[in-house]
Amino acid sequence: MPDIDEPLPLPENPQTVADLLPHLPIPYDYGRQYGMVFGQELADRLAEVQAENPTQHVASPVQMTDGRFLLCADLLSAVPNGLYGPNFTRLDSSRFDEIALLPWADCVALLPQPETLP
Repeated sequence: MPDIDEPLPLPENPQTVADLLPHLPIPYDYGRQYGMVFGQELADRLAEVQAENPTQHVASPVQMTDGRFLLCADLLSAVPNGLYGPNFTRLDSSRFDEIALLPWADCVALLPQPETLP
């Protein structure tokens, strides 16, 4: 009987989405630990791809207080063949090293706070 390849162990401290490409799709609970953080140019490209290929599942990044954009990395549990797969495969994977992975708590600290009511 042939040996079945064991899945690669998930990295303990991935730095970019490129680090996770060999592991896709990642487990949902693993992805929840991280935020995917990227600049305006990649946010614009994501919006273009989604507009060109509309589906009912749209990734909507949130702009953080430092100007960068955020998506939860749990989204990577639904690619390349899941809910977000069709548009994920249209993105330029050579640029995934430009998408930082940061601890979720660090990302939440950079989210805009709602205005307080008088």
